[in-house]
Amino acid sequence: MDMKFFSKELVGRSVETLGGKTVGILDDIVLDTVGGGVKYLLINPVGSAFNESVKMDKKGRLVVETERIRLEGERIVIN
Repeated sequence: MDMKFFSKELVGRSVETLGGKTVGILDDIVLDTVGGGVKYLLINPVGSAFNESVKMDKKGRLVVETERIRLEGERIVIN
């Protein structure tokens, strides 16, 4: 079965790592218009799930590059 979601159904959901650490709340999704996939996620951070240097935009959101996301219930899981 092919599951499809509108972006407005995903924005506002909690984002977690594969290890179960909460990263933050999804604020926006940026698409790759050439390849057609998810380019990166803009996440309002909660806590400090990332130990390495991370990219932040001018609004203080995490810029997380990813090619795909996985939904588990009401949360989004990223690599």
